Amino acid sequence: MIADLHEVADVLASSFYPPLGWHRWLHPLFRFSIHEDLKQRLQAGHHHYRCLTAIAPDRHSHQLTVVGTVEMAHRQPGLWAFNRSHQIYLSNLAVREGCRRQGVARRLLQTAEKLSLDWGFQELSLHVMTDNTRARQLYQTMGYQLQRVEPTLFSLLNLQPSRLLLKKVLSPHPPQSSPPRYSDSQIPKSLGY
Repeated sequence: MIADLHEVADVLASSFYPPLGWHRWLHPLFRFSIHEDLKQRLQAGHHHYRCLTAIAPDRHSHQLTVVGTVEMAHRQPGLWAFNRSHQIYLSNLAVREGCRRQGVARRLLQTAEKLSLDWGFQELSLHVMTDNTRARQLYQTMGYQLQRVEPTLFSLLNLQPSRLLLKKVLSPHPPQSSPPRYSDSQIPKSLGY
């Protein structure tokens, strides 16, 4: 995994900070910062932490390259959360631009779900921005449910969309019926969405 770290950092930086406009000048800094942060998490060696990657041949060179990634980590409830269960938190799901809409993210999520069950966890949670329609659609089809809308200072000032906290309860045996979905009507419009 450490050998793929530069590629993973590139996928993350390009996904979350596309090198467009003024971001183009800061892109190397974003990529370096992501690389170092990720390296630190990997070297910490926590038992319930993984950075999953999807590898595929490059279209031009045919060499294997990282096309997607997601991180997963055990998140313990805070001291004030008495009845909350332990869960796996997913973060930094990203797919290389030329490989999107091909099932890479879905397969990464399915792998994370299987690994979570293998670890003995039955709940997954993640955040998604309200304006990330494609990601929200993917999460809906995979059974993630809205837990709450989390405005930030920037979203309250209409400088950034709000975040949605989504959760999925895993079952060792997949359900036969369609999972319940959340809708835009559950997201308050007053939060800048």
